[in-house]
Amino acid sequence: MVEDFALHLVSDGPGDAPPFVLTSGLGGAIADWDAVTRLLVPRARVLRFDRPGNGSSVPSREPVTLRREVAVLDAVLDAAGGPAVLVGHSLAGLHVEGYARLRPARVRGVVLVDPSLVPPGVGRPFDVGALVATAFVRCGLTALAARCAGPLLRLAGRPPVRAAVVAELAAYPEMAAELDAVRGAHPLPDVPWQVLTAGEALGRFPRRVLAAHESMAGLSPRGVHRVVPGSTHMMQLDEPEVVAEAALRCLASR
Repeated sequence: MVEDFALHLVSDGPGDAPPFVLTSGLGGAIADWDAVTRLLVPRARVLRFDRPGNGSSVPSREPVTLRREVAVLDAVLDAAGGPAVLVGHSLAGLHVEGYARLRPARVRGVVLVDPSLVPPGVGRPFDVGALVATAFVRCGLTALAARCAGPLLRLAGRPPVRAAVVAELAAYPEMAAELDAVRGAHPLPDVPWQVLTAGEALGRFPRRVLAAHESMAGLSPRGVHRVVPGSTHMMQLDEPEVVAEAALRCLASR
């Protein structure tokens, strides 16, 4: 348990191994990372946690902001005991990128697993283009969730999880605007930076999603973009080998 946020946290693997932190997106839970963890544990210490209001973690009194998610990751990194490779799925891609920019000394590498899109200007008032982009992102998130049973079951489950999902969707434009501002003020650390795109989750907007993910990879001179054919949005469930390989590659390329 991480007391600052009453987070449910699980640590696997030898204590002296390099730490890896796996963080879930909308409605995600620790169990989503079981297969990836089994592949990493021989060579890593793996920390998984339920974000506030999800899984077995209690809701946070703090509103949903990028600042809150950075504080959550600070608490998890305190438990990790050293710089870690961060692996963020979907919406957690925003949290991980923001964290890497704001806490560069605590990050050894980053893997963004089919991350949510962050169009420039999202959340800023009176920007028609941003409002359209925001609508696309929300529709994209909803469509992606509809492709995987896990998030749907969680939405139909415990009320705190439903409330957390609704709150995060409502806060998305402002969080994206926060990240946009952080991008302008804080460079990425010089660490491996990998973006994985789920081939089966491209839906009706393949060019737009691919362009966005290629752009995310291009944020870093060490960025790599890879499309994973046959993978759904829940890549950690159906292609855990790809996710684990990308995470371990962050150590190999240090």
